Amino acid sequence: MPNKMRLLIVLHSHQPVGNFHHVFAMATQKCYRPVMEILYQYPDFRIALHFSGPLLIWLKENDSELLDMIGAMYARGQVELLSGAFYEPLLAAIPRRDAITQLKMQNAFLQKYFNAQANGFWLAERIWEPSLPEVVAQANLGYTIVDDTHFYYAGLNDEDMFGYHLTEREGHVMALFPTNKQLRYAIPFQDPGQTVNFLKQSYEKHGPTCATYGDDCEKFGLWPKTYNLVIERAWLKNFIETILQEQDWLQPDTPGAVMQNFSPKGRIYLPTSAYEEMLMWALPWQVTRQMEEMIEQLKQENRYEQMRRFLRGGLWENFLVKYRESNLMHKKMLTISSRLNAAQPLAYDHLLQAQCNCSYWHGLFGGLYLSHIRHAVHSNLITSESLLDETEFAKSGQAIKCGTRDFDLDGNEEVVFACPKLDLVIHPAYGGSVSMLNLRGPKFNLADTLTRRPEAYHSLFNQDKHINSSCVLADGDNSDSVEAFSPHDKIVVKEEGLENFLLYDWYERAVFQDHALPYHTDLDSFNKAIFTEWGDFVDQPYTLLAAHKNNTQAVCHMLRHGHIWSPDGPWPLSVEKSFHLQANGGLRCHYTLNSTNQRTPGFMWGVELNLTLLSDIDTERYIMADGLRVEFKDFFAGQMPIETFSLINKSDGFKVDFKLSLPGTLWSWPVYTVSQSESGLERTYQGTSLVVLWNLNGGEFKKDFSLSMEV
Repeated sequence: MPNKMRLLIVLHSHQPVGNFHHVFAMATQKCYRPVMEILYQYPDFRIALHFSGPLLIWLKENDSELLDMIGAMYARGQVELLSGAFYEPLLAAIPRRDAITQLKMQNAFLQKYFNAQANGFWLAERIWEPSLPEVVAQANLGYTIVDDTHFYYAGLNDEDMFGYHLTEREGHVMALFPTNKQLRYAIPFQDPGQTVNFLKQSYEKHGPTCATYGDDCEKFGLWPKTYNLVIERAWLKNFIETILQEQDWLQPDTPGAVMQNFSPKGRIYLPTSAYEEMLMWALPWQVTRQMEEMIEQLKQENRYEQMRRFLRGGLWENFLVKYRESNLMHKKMLTISSRLNAAQPLAYDHLLQAQCNCSYWHGLFGGLYLSHIRHAVHSNLITSESLLDETEFAKSGQAIKCGTRDFDLDGNEEVVFACPKLDLVIHPAYGGSVSMLNLRGPKFNLADTLTRRPEAYHSLFNQDKHINSSCVLADGDNSDSVEAFSPHDKIVVKEEGLENFLLYDWYERAVFQDHALPYHTDLDSFNKAIFTEWGDFVDQPYTLLAAHKNNTQAVCHMLRHGHIWSPDGPWPLSVEKSFHLQANGGLRCHYTLNSTNQRTPGFMWGVELNLTLLSDIDTERYIMADGLRVEFKDFFAGQMPIETFSLINKSDGFKVDFKLSLPGTLWSWPVYTVSQSESGLERTYQGTSLVVLWNLNGGEFKKDFSLSMEV
C-alpha cells in the first residue's frame, strides 16, 4: 500500500486564439520557458502539464525546442500530459459534437507530437456540468481537475478534499481530483515551508493520500511581480528542492499514477458549478458586490469556512445575459455550428477556434473587454460562415440572403441579411438597430463596440470617484518595492485619472441607433451619457412590416409610432426605417419622419453608429470627413454640413465610405471602458461613436433622408 503523501501539481498554460504574437513571445520568455527549464533540472519532481491548442500551435511554429524539452520530460516519466478541448472552449457551453471534436483534436496532437496517450484532461475554467462524463467518454478520457468548491457545494467536508472521487453519467465513469484552495492561494505567493507544513499536517491527519494543486502556469511569471519572485529570486527552485527534501514521507506525483496506486474515496455527483470567483462574476454587478461584502463580513466573524458551502453565485451562462456582446457571439457560433458537416473541415476549424472561451466572459482579467480577443472570435465566425455561404450561393445561383428568426434567443424576431461582401443582424425590437456588421473580405465586425457598464470592482473608486486605499499605483514588474501578490488580494491602478473614464451607457451600443435631441445637446454630454433624450426610439421596438429579397437586394421595412418628449410634449412622431442590402455589398438605411402636429418643437435627429477599427492610436486607422482627417482618439464636433465621411483602415487594407442623402453634421469620440486585467485597472479602447445629425424645424412635416455605406 502507498505510505507517502502525494503532492499533485497540475500546471495549465494557455493563450487565447487571437492574442498578439508579442504576448505569446513574452509569456514564453518570462514564464513557460523558464518554468520548464527549471523543471527539467529535477527529474524526480513529477508533475502534470496541460498546454492549450493555441499555445501548442504557436510553440510548434516559434519555439519547437521548448516542446522538445517537454517531450523529453514526458519520455523519462517525469511529466504526465493532460488533454483538453483544443481551442480551450467551455465544454458545457458548446454543442456536444463540437466538444467531442475539440477533445479528440488535443488527443491527436499529443499522440502525434509527444507519442502520448492522455488519460486526463484540463477542464477550462473548471466549468462543470453533470452531463460531462458521457461527453468526454467519447474521447476516452478518464479524469479531470475541479476546485474543492465543487465538492463543498455537494456537501462534502475538509477531509474529502484529498484523494479523488468517482462520478458517472449514463454509466460513463470519471475520476475527479479536487484542488485545494489553501494550496492555490499559497503557491507561489508564500514560502515553500508553509506548503510543506500544511502537507505534513494533512498527512498526519488523513494518512497517505494525495493533495492536488491545479492552476495557471502564468502565476509563475506573468502575474504581477511573479517573474521576480518565482524565477529571479528562485522561488520555484526552492519549492522543488524543499519538496524533494521530504521524500521520506512526501512524493511529488501525477494524477494518473495516483489512480493506479490509490483507490477512490467514493462516489460523488457534483452540481453545475465552477470556481467560486467565477460564479460571483457571473452575477449582476450589484449582486456580485453584495456577495463580496457578505463574504468579507463572514471572514471577519471567522464564519466563512463554515458557511462557504452554502454561498453560491450564478451560472456561467448568465454572462450571456450580463453582456449582450457575449450572447451575440455565442448565438452566431451556435447558428454556424448547426449548419456545418464533416465535409467542410476548413469552415469547421474556424468555428472551433471561435469557441475559445476567453472573449465570452469577464472577471478578474480582461477577456470580453479585450477588443482584439473579441475580434478573433468574430473573424473566425465570419470566415466559417463565408465559406458556407460561398457554397450555397454557388448552388443557388443567387448572391443575397434574407431571413427572419430569433437570432439571439431573446423572444424577439431578428432579420439577417447576407451577401458575399457583407452580413448583418437587424433588431426591430431594439430600436431597429444593427448588432453585427460583418465585412466578409477583411473578416471584420465593424459593430463590435462594447457598451460601458458598471462592474463590481468599480466600487474601488469611492463616491467622489477617487481610488481607495485597497489599490496601488503600477510600478515595474521587477521592482523589489512590493512583494508579489495575487490580483485576488490587491488591485493595481495603471493610470492616474482613471476615474474620469467611469462613464456608463443607459442603452446597449449598436449601429443605426435613432435619437431625437434638443438643439442644445452637446458632444460632452452625449459622450458622458447624461444628455436629454427627447425620442423614444433608441431602445424601443419598431414593428417589422416586411423582410424580403430578390436577385439583387434584400429589404427590411420597419415602423414606429413614437413621440418627441419635449417639456411641453409629448408630440407624435412616426418613423419609417428600412434597410436595403445590395448583392454587391452596398447598404442603405432610409428614414421617413412624419410629424402631424404644428406645435412639435424643432429638434436634432441623430443616427448613432458605434463602430470599431480596433485601435485609437494606430496612425493607419482614422476618419476622413469631407477632406478633414479625424483621429479615433479625438473628440470631434463638426461645424459644417457634410455629405460624406469614411473609415480608413490601411493596416487591414479596407475603407468604408458613408454617404448622406441630405447634408448633416458629424460628431465622433472614442468609447473607453475601465476594466480589470492581470496587471491592474486600465482604460481600454472599445470603439468609436459617430453620430450623424440633421436639424429639423418642427411643426408638421414629412422628411425623407438616408445614410448609405459601401466597403
